[in-house]
Amino acid sequence: MVVLRVFDNASLRMQRIGYLKRLIKRVGTTPTSNLESLGNDLLDVVLKKVRFQIDENLATYIKARLGGNSYTSIKNQTNAWLKNGGDAPFLLLELQDLYLSDPKLPSQVGRLVKEDWRKYPQLGMNLGLVRPGTYSTTTRAFSFLHLIPEQEQQAFIEYLPDSNPFFLSLEQRLLLIYSFLENDGEILIPLWKKLLSSSLIPFSERDAGDLLPSIIRNVISHYKNKMIPVDLRKRLESLAKSADNIALQLNVQDYTSVSAREENARVRIEPIVDLGILQKVNPLRYEYTFSVAGKVLADSLTGDEDSTAIGDFLHQRFFSTMASVQGIQADVLSNEDIVPRLQVNWKTISSSNGYAPIEEIALLAGIKALVNDKKVMEIATAREALIAYQKANPYKVRFTVDRLGTLAHAKFIDDSTR
Repeated sequence: MVVLRVFDNASLRMQRIGYLKRLIKRVGTTPTSNLESLGNDLLDVVLKKVRFQIDENLATYIKARLGGNSYTSIKNQTNAWLKNGGDAPFLLLELQDLYLSDPKLPSQVGRLVKEDWRKYPQLGMNLGLVRPGTYSTTTRAFSFLHLIPEQEQQAFIEYLPDSNPFFLSLEQRLLLIYSFLENDGEILIPLWKKLLSSSLIPFSERDAGDLLPSIIRNVISHYKNKMIPVDLRKRLESLAKSADNIALQLNVQDYTSVSAREENARVRIEPIVDLGILQKVNPLRYEYTFSVAGKVLADSLTGDEDSTAIGDFLHQRFFSTMASVQGIQADVLSNEDIVPRLQVNWKTISSSNGYAPIEEIALLAGIKALVNDKKVMEIATAREALIAYQKANPYKVRFTVDRLGTLAHAKFIDDSTR
């Protein structure tokens, strides 16, 4: 089956991945969800006002990032304190601003605004965490939620500076790097390679956006002469229109609003800063360079990977590559240790019928093996180990197959599931 690893809708407003922690939690704990309830719940939480005594870090953030008439009073009080000194004023600030003002964040931009509520859930859908249409959680979402400490979820209810949800743990970053490559790798990988080979140091989102039309058209060219489903053909037509819209802005430096170029680039740049692949010269500005880890990851890829090659990378080399990217001296997990780890993580994400996707079980188990034990377990290796275990123990594991006859889901049989 042909899989197009390109975001369905790249014109997104969500920049900080940390907002997804609340959004996915909402999806997972609400019996029925719709786009309006998800977007508005997220905004109700992060736009909640908190009375707080400012300090120099917060003052710097206010001056740089809060604009518009609604923030005039806040900026005036901040400027007066910076000029005259004395006791710092207490101000009513949005919860998101308190977290974004932390100078230790890799990026301090990305505030959510009320009028864009409809656009914010789309990133969760593009990353395979939320099902389009039904707005329900996927198994990947359950894995993501499992990696989020309760304190980080509580930080959306009350201000907890020591549990800033905009920071991502290594476990969270690994799952999300996998998800970005799985769902947008045909754009991201050549974009990274082109940016690295350019002389643009640092580069802007406009610089990245200028590279997108040719990358998108290369993707279209790869598929245009193949036998593909009608829905995929329509997606390629939509991508062609996006490439044309972005191309209209090539080399345009003076603009008064965000164009298709910036929108399509920003979703592929700003969240990647949270993942540690890119870094910023100044966390309050839109200027970027590659981190050491990002260069290692980009160098491990050719830039010519099609969908099949990306799938092979994710299944066969992802965790060994991530060990190098993170500077972890890791050993390959022994075969006898694989199945017990799969069974533990199966219990975490299995559905009510006891089954879970084999890929998702192996992904979660692989993340924990690398982070907690410095062991590498690739998804393809885990699949082979599970099949071998089932052959030796036919009554301890059950499988389902997809419409192509490929093993898709697994269910361990123990005393509690008989």
